[in-house]
Amino acid sequence: MFRPQIAVIGSGKINDGEPIFVIAQELGKRLVDEGYIVISGGLGGVMEAVSKGAKSSLSYKDGMTVGILPSLDSNTANEYIDVRIATGLSFARNQVIIASADVVVSISGGAGTLSEIAFAWQLRKPIIAFSTTGGWSEELGGRKLDDTREDEILIANNVVDVMSYIAEILQNKNSN
Repeated sequence: MFRPQIAVIGSGKINDGEPIFVIAQELGKRLVDEGYIVISGGLGGVMEAVSKGAKSSLSYKDGMTVGILPSLDSNTANEYIDVRIATGLSFARNQVIIASADVVVSISGGAGTLSEIAFAWQLRKPIIAFSTTGGWSEELGGRKLDDTREDEILIANNVVDVMSYIAEILQNKNSN
């Protein structure tokens, strides 16, 4: 049986201690507490925060943080990434991140996050967007990108909301 893989996407331009970093770090810890694998783009900002949080969980085991990197250099990964996948695909690696996920969680974010949200929409991945972190997450939460899907991007106000949505999504997926 595979562990569910949760992609966490968002701004690469936040620093340790900033409110968004703290939210992403808490999310990473909670994801691993529940036994999920954390996938990110493997670099800084939200990607670093979620991986750092994941490693702080008492349930953490080696291999639970995966970074899908844009370059061919695996050494570009942040220090909290266990599995470093060097793609050489630049921004196209965003599709690999999303395709590898069971659920996608968006925290803030700019153009790269927007492309990941679009891939998630097209690949019919459940998307949960933080409504309190600005960026594309806040802008797109509660909306549909187009009429190809019946659902909307889910809105989360906090980490507890995200974890509830993930549990519900995975339970529904497993019962079908």
